[in-house]
Amino acid sequence: MKRILFVLLFISFNVLKAQVNNPFSNFNIGFYGGINFYNTNNIRGDFIVELKTNLTSSLKLKASAGYFKTIQPISYTVRKYAENPIDTLPKFIATKYDLISKDYDIFPITLGIQYNFNQSVLSPYLSIDVVYNFMHTFIKTSPPEVWSYNSIDEIPAEFKEKQKHEELPNNSYGIILGVGTSYNISSKLNLDIRYMFKYDNKIINTHHFIVGINF
Repeated sequence: MKRILFVLLFISFNVLKAQVNNPFSNFNIGFYGGINFYNTNNIRGDFIVELKTNLTSSLKLKASAGYFKTIQPISYTVRKYAENPIDTLPKFIATKYDLISKDYDIFPITLGIQYNFNQSVLSPYLSIDVVYNFMHTFIKTSPPEVWSYNSIDEIPAEFKEKQKHEELPNNSYGIILGVGTSYNISSKLNLDIRYMFKYDNKIINTHHFIVGINF
């Protein structure tokens, strides 16, 4: 993460040296909505609020916060058992169910730079951001099947095998690479269309298509 921040600062410093402009002379705010997906069978929504200020005539510093939900399909069967005495008599319960998906509620905070190729009615750009995610993760399963046994020896061997452990992270970080274009509606209002690829260190990588306005 420190290396990524150093690269962003290094690029910003060199572009500032190469161009004459008044940095931080204007600010704007943007509101964006769109979709994200790990694969096209699991499309979910995005919402982002973004602040930007100029470093040079072509380079902008930006920060954002938002919310999106994404789903990672998984597919395997869990078999386990537990002792559940009834009136002091031993009783063993075996359970079987399928894991369907990991569902992530993600609250990202980003810091990055955006390079505009020209300043006209249609202004294409590239961007790179570092992102830190606060998240809530939960696993979706099928309805369980349950069997009851009087002794541990009656339980089938597959229910006694060690089960795979699924991690449920509550934070992560990564890099977002973006390409887009801004369309000048008026002197103060712009339409912004953007594609982003989000690389993450703990969860799935995702594709994002968003549309918004900034002013």
